[in-house]
Amino acid sequence: MMLPFMKKNLSYLSRKYTLFCLSCIVLLQAPLAFSYDEIKNVELSKFGGFETTFSDIKRVSFIERQSVIGEVSVKPGENYSVSFPFDVQRIRYHIKNGDLIDKGDVVATVDGYGVHHFIDEYNSAQKLLEASENHFQTNREYFENKTIQNSQWIEITKNYFQAKLNFEHIQHQMSFLHIDKNEKVTLISPKAGIITITNLLNNRLEGDLAFDVIDPDAIQVKISLPISSALNISHLKVTSTCLLKVENLEGLADKYHQTLWASPSKNSDCNLTLGQIVKATPIQNFDGYKINKKAIFEFEDVNYIAIKSDKEVMVIPVNLFGSVGSEYYFTTNKNIENKKGLVTSVSILQGYLLNLGAE
Repeated sequence: MMLPFMKKNLSYLSRKYTLFCLSCIVLLQAPLAFSYDEIKNVELSKFGGFETTFSDIKRVSFIERQSVIGEVSVKPGENYSVSFPFDVQRIRYHIKNGDLIDKGDVVATVDGYGVHHFIDEYNSAQKLLEASENHFQTNREYFENKTIQNSQWIEITKNYFQAKLNFEHIQHQMSFLHIDKNEKVTLISPKAGIITITNLLNNRLEGDLAFDVIDPDAIQVKISLPISSALNISHLKVTSTCLLKVENLEGLADKYHQTLWASPSKNSDCNLTLGQIVKATPIQNFDGYKINKKAIFEFEDVNYIAIKSDKEVMVIPVNLFGSVGSEYYFTTNKNIENKKGLVTSVSILQGYLLNLGAE
């Protein structure tokens, strides 16, 4: 059992030890902060006879990121699918994959053992609906006069609506077909758009996909971007005349990447083709500056730039954001718009600063 005065002493020592550790951390960091604050303006005369050339510092709102590969595609669900209403043994397409078609255009001629059965099924469904509707209308009056039981009326109503739903289903399938007097069957397009045919070699059974129709305005470019680069994307550049606007950034990630969807911006001349692979450059929003890479130098693990100030240079710290070609993009907490940065004899300046630190 610990005595009260021992507890008190241990608590006192613990507080003293904590204060000692914090003091050590502050003292260790002090030289860095001191050296950071101590960099004063350097007179140009300190460069001796070495040339001092300066380059313009330009303010920028965007930065080009590393180019990425995208595929011209459509988002899931944007395609209008047409399926075979019956088993097909032979099909002859009258259009090419990727053709632009109008509503009602003939897409293909189909033939098979199921054709005649489907026609008979349609005619039977139509006659059954007519008979069910007549029976329904006749017994409606009896039900209102309470001359038939509720259970009978429910059964009549149920049969009528089942016949109606069955006929509407077959009628919907018939809207994709044209049948002439010789029972020659052709598939027609229910919409205008780009035709895509994916089921050329597989079985063509009832319910299988016959073709898709895609609205040209639904065509977009699907791009996989690193998560760190996906944020703050302003737009993407394919060519000088083809710019893509960001339509959607999917919320789910595939490990280290996110999927971005983009479409041609207004007045852009892109001429994209479904399935095409394109190379695009993401343009990211950026509030900062750019200058020739020669202007940036490192001193005591911090990046700096030397700004011309009359007969001196002002050394300020910068945060590098990236590079494009021969230029660095950076930010700083000072306003250096329209200023000039030193691009020659930078190593001389570094040596001068190192000598100051040694002193």
